Amino acid sequence: MTSHYEPNIYEKIGGALKSIRLEKKMTLKDIEAISDLAGPTISNIERGKQNVSIGWIIHYCNALQINPTDVFLRAFKDDFQTQQLNKMYERFGPYETDETE
Repeated sequence: MTSHYEPNIYEKIGGALKSIRLEKKMTLKDIEAISDLAGPTISNIERGKQNVSIGWIIHYCNALQINPTDVFLRAFKDDFQTQQLNKMYERFGPYETDETE
């Protein structure tokens, strides 16, 4: 039996923060050096193992020099796409051909 694991909100946000940090070629030590954030805390949050406040996210985004919106767009991209597809399907319904012609 195959199970499908859906990451929780904190895992999605943490994963987005980590991927942005890595894209900027920054280490946990780099973040520690330019902020008052502790490496173990950053690591736990990036892995979704610790709850995080919006204030903490904003502080981390400042250290990364990014807009917090970028984190949420990245974290919930798949959710937003699914919602949009569902809205389109609800509006237009299934595609049916007229086979009587």
